[in-house]
Amino acid sequence: MSVVFIGDEISTKQNGDQLANFYHCKACNELLAVGCNINGQFRGAINSNLLQDVNQLGNPIKIQPRLLSAEEKLERWSNLWGALTGL
Repeated sequence: MSVVFIGDEISTKQNGDQLANFYHCKACNELLAVGCNINGQFRGAINSNLLQDVNQLGNPIKIQPRLLSAEEKLERWSNLWGALTGL
């Protein structure tokens, strides 16, 4: 899957552990994507609610990231997230 964000109206915020960046639209403050550098590769996920064909995705996975350690978060993200480019 390839995602392109058009324009430079993106703001960046970090999570509490300062591990991941959250990218928001400056105009509407909608979450666009989340990403971080894992083992030298920029990996991340996009907000599936913004996709036209969201019904083609699998069921959402519920998790409470506050209960995970920094190491557990990075391991989980490296298994779930794809390569993220364009940010």
